Amino acid sequence: MTRIAAIALGLALSLALAACGEDPASRPYQGYVEGEFLLVGAKVTGQLATLDVAAGDAVEAGDRLFGLDPKQAEARRTEAAARLEQAEAELQNLLKGKRPLEIAVIEAQVDEARARLALADAQYKRIDRLTGEHVASQSQLDDARMSRDVAKAELERLKRELETARLPAREDEIEASRRNVNAARATLDAVATELDDLTQSAPRAGRVQEIFYREGEIVPAGRPVVSLLPPDNRKIRFFVPEAELSAVSLGEEVTVSCDGCPQTLRARISFVSDEAEYTPPVIFSVESRKKLVYKVEAVPSGPASALKPGQPVDVALAPGGP
Repeated sequence: MTRIAAIALGLALSLALAACGEDPASRPYQGYVEGEFLLVGAKVTGQLATLDVAAGDAVEAGDRLFGLDPKQAEARRTEAAARLEQAEAELQNLLKGKRPLEIAVIEAQVDEARARLALADAQYKRIDRLTGEHVASQSQLDDARMSRDVAKAELERLKRELETARLPAREDEIEASRRNVNAARATLDAVATELDDLTQSAPRAGRVQEIFYREGEIVPAGRPVVSLLPPDNRKIRFFVPEAELSAVSLGEEVTVSCDGCPQTLRARISFVSDEAEYTPPVIFSVESRKKLVYKVEAVPSGPASALKPGQPVDVALAPGGP
């Protein structure tokens, strides 16, 4: 950019020294090609593992440019996947209730309690009959009734325990487990996105202009690794003296010529600066007004792939312009 700035300064100085009163359409303005580069950088910090392009290469949109070392991110993905699997298993276990073997044990206990109740009930009925015949005492009848009631209560308790075992866990436990699953899945998705960000592709077709990092170097997040120049990201920049500014207007077509440029290359003025620039030396006097120039930019409307940033060009206004 220092070289381009020096060219611009020289061009502005030469314009200020040009003869006044000359028809703007009869002579070209000197200018240069300005490139608007696309800087493609790393979204995360990492070591540059592969560099798939070199300066000067032509690339298409989607072509791979570079990749960072994925080892650490892949290890985090493996860990995140294992945590998600564990969380999902815990949720499924809560939804199912107890395991079949545990339920079978409780079912056996229910059968035993039912048998004990049947025995206690039969014993109570026998003692009740004997008490009516004055063979058994009242105390024996009371003991038999208590044994029957205890067996009945134990059976009811085991039945409720069996019902509970067949139910899933409490809703708050299930909800907490679901949140764990969602958190584990979000972590895995974040690591997957990080892995995708390790590889960068060309956002647009263009030519590789500069490489800022080499394989093995650590690339900070956000720092550019490759700069691209798409074919239509070129513009013509030139300077017009104040006295001739009225001959320039937005949208006006100009002719561009240079060494190696297409003979029919045209450009359309897209920007005219509102602020004047002084060519050195800056002397605030009547004579200094002759040194005022205005920056003008034009976008090529024809093939521009041959234009090189910093390349000097001549710009001619259309005859009979404003």
